[in-house]
Amino acid sequence: MVIKAEKIVFGTIIELDSNYFTLNIEGSLTSDSGTLKIAKFHDWSCAVRWTEYKVGQRLFLFLTTWNDELISMSGGNEGEHPIVNNSVYIHGFSIPIPPPPPSPEKKWRKDLIYFETEHFDIYGGEYFGIQWNLSEFIEAVSFIRNCFNFTYGRYQERTNWQIKCDNSELERMCEESKLVNWVNYEVTRKYER
Repeated sequence: MVIKAEKIVFGTIIELDSNYFTLNIEGSLTSDSGTLKIAKFHDWSCAVRWTEYKVGQRLFLFLTTWNDELISMSGGNEGEHPIVNNSVYIHGFSIPIPPPPPSPEKKWRKDLIYFETEHFDIYGGEYFGIQWNLSEFIEAVSFIRNCFNFTYGRYQERTNWQIKCDNSELERMCEESKLVNWVNYEVTRKYER
């Protein structure tokens, strides 16, 4: 989502109707400003929004256009992250979570990167994910977007990964940000899951 989003914005919902919400943009990583009219995520059998949309909710959004409408990316609404105070909450299905414990004769790989998820009460609903400092998340997302790229293969798999940033800068950011380190790991690993 970070690399391929058409728009990456954060702000506050200022208006609602049955199908759309209007976001007042407080910040953007894709040079957007003003307001955006965005199609609401509608619950379906495999995914639900954690709570009803309400004016005043703050969100960090990864957006794309589908059927001439702006929508949050991913079928499970993983492109929509609530913001409370100076924290953004990242959807648990957007990041690697700990695998089941290995059998006694096996151990987890030392290079395994995962995030410990929790359940949070956010805007009156239960949200599953992780809490992250908003400014650190913005810095990591900006860096990832500027440093990495890929193309989609025949079956929508990510192929032809490219690293576009200086190696020393990448190493520094991998030390500072677990999110950047995870993306770098995914880009550079030499074996399949």
